[in-house]
Amino acid sequence: MRPLHLSAAALLLAAAPASAGTHGTTHTTPGDIAGGGFETPAVPAPPLFATYLGGQAAGPWAAGGHSVDLTSGRLWDAAEGSQSLDLNGSTSGSVSQTLPTHPLTSYVVSFGLAGNPAWAPALKTGELRVDGVPVRTFSFDVTGHGFRNRGYARQTAVFSSLPKNSATLTFASTSPGPGGPVIDGVRVRSCPLALCPPAS
Repeated sequence: MRPLHLSAAALLLAAAPASAGTHGTTHTTPGDIAGGGFETPAVPAPPLFATYLGGQAAGPWAAGGHSVDLTSGRLWDAAEGSQSLDLNGSTSGSVSQTLPTHPLTSYVVSFGLAGNPAWAPALKTGELRVDGVPVRTFSFDVTGHGFRNRGYARQTAVFSSLPKNSATLTFASTSPGPGGPVIDGVRVRSCPLALCPPAS
């Protein structure tokens, strides 16, 4: 567990097997996340993916860095639904979303992690940030995985923003080149401060 200097938060990252679930939802209560399944906007056929440059909106997410690719199931399988997000477009990018939060409440963030197998390096790396602070790295080795054998690994994080009523969640690639870490099925749920168990 590592303290966040800007948000007085703590983050713990763990891996567990991927599992299917519901798509992202709109904000209804603090901690909700919109578009966690990356199903909107839909990538129209025949393209296999849509590229969003830093500064553009990719549905409810704000793209950052250079670019990201919203990828359809015509190219590879998603962890859930039919679309996922490659954090590298032409090179490393990011996506961010600001969540409403309650003070003295912890939040469990979980997401499916894989990688783009079409480009080197085999080890795809990235960072999960809260309020712009790099709090933990994640990685996925695409060796032995392909477009239909994705091997998504479920990642889980817990953060607490003690004095604030919002938090900005960012997934950022630290891999070079046009193929990076791939994320899907992002979910957030709340629990009492310091009592959050890892998400299942």
